[in-house]
Amino acid sequence: MTTVRDEIAELVTRYETAFNNNDAKAMNALFSKDTIFVNFGGNLVFGADLLYQAQAHVFAPGGALENISVRYLVESIVFLTPEVAVVHTRQRSADSDGQLPTDGHDPMESILHMTLMRDAQGHWRIRVAQNTPVTAPPMKPDGSH
Repeated sequence: MTTVRDEIAELVTRYETAFNNNDAKAMNALFSKDTIFVNFGGNLVFGADLLYQAQAHVFAPGGALENISVRYLVESIVFLTPEVAVVHTRQRSADSDGQLPTDGHDPMESILHMTLMRDAQGHWRIRVAQNTPVTAPPMKPDGSH
């Protein structure tokens, strides 16, 4: 039996697959039409149509993300209501086998924060998201680095 957390994890998996396949159409299908997205570079994008244009540009041949592969590791899921969830994932660079870097340096590391809402058909869609680059080592539970 699929749980709601499994459904959300599946959305994250589909996002990762779309990214790694340079598939702007598949990625864009995960967003609501009225989405708002702050990308890795800090640009604020309003609406799925403009977001698709930006995604298609960076995934296209010669685009900034054409030869980049990543993995998304779900770090938290918080339900604000049964129909609204906040998800934090850690984006990490991945090699062709999906392995993460071991040298401690990862220029693609970020926290992808997504607020998801169920649409009229009951599917989770990304309504608001922000991809924030990580510039400091992760904090320990006591708040230190």
